[in-house]
Amino acid sequence: MIISNENITLRAIEVEDMELLKELINDPNIERMVVGWSFPVSTYQQINWINNLKNDNKNIRYIIDVQETGAVGVASLTSIDFKNGTATVNIKLKKDDSARKKGIGYKAITMLSKYAFNELNLNCLVANILAYNIASQKLFEKCGFSFEGVLRNRVFKNASYQDLHSYSLLRSDFRND
Repeated sequence: MIISNENITLRAIEVEDMELLKELINDPNIERMVVGWSFPVSTYQQINWINNLKNDNKNIRYIIDVQETGAVGVASLTSIDFKNGTATVNIKLKKDDSARKKGIGYKAITMLSKYAFNELNLNCLVANILAYNIASQKLFEKCGFSFEGVLRNRVFKNASYQDLHSYSLLRSDFRND
């Protein structure tokens, strides 16, 4: 399903998005700011990953496509649990002027949240953010997510264990405009 507003579209990932995806996962400045562990990814590995997305029923991943500049990032709902109505929200944007400080992250998360609550019938969205990633914390707070607490020493990143800040957004708290 394609999700659109006036200038942003969240659309399915295509093989043509391979270079953007490789850029996002192979850029050390982006990788150090996200939860998870990224290996360098080859063209072959990226194509295989894209082709396997159709077999994934626990995660929904979108390319963030901006009308003026094209594809600038990825937004996703992962670990979707339909029984309990939960999912984790993730976003990753290019580290250049086409994607930063333009409200793209805010709009993409808001669009994804609306889809999760209104179409997937989820009740709670979660975001776990590295404690030192202040920009992402501010972004999710702006999107209406509430700080839940600290998950201490949860992720090994940058040669040491890092805390995660856990945020959530309930359907009942979502501004559905």
